[in-house]
Amino acid sequence: MIYEIGAFVQKGEGGDMAAKFADDERVLGAYVETARTTDLFRFREFGSAAENDILTLIVPQAAADAIFDELAEAARFDEPQTGLVFRLPLQQRSSVDE
Repeated sequence: MIYEIGAFVQKGEGGDMAAKFADDERVLGAYVETARTTDLFRFREFGSAAENDILTLIVPQAAADAIFDELAEAARFDEPQTGLVFRLPLQQRSSVDE
């Protein structure tokens, strides 16, 4: 099974984290996008700005726990208002005949 590990991090930190994890042979893909919203940041859990980076890592199940913990540590999620991290199993489907 493949997992998506996503993280909402402070604006400007996503690119460095994506580069760090993209070089890791356990990571199948590392992507970062910048997002702006009002609802998600209403309570300012991620700082005072409404713009943050969204980091997405695609990893195999065998590496999911370790990568999740490494990302949480790299993003300093043990400190208040630094972001959040989540993990979801991805279902693999294809409409292409093999």
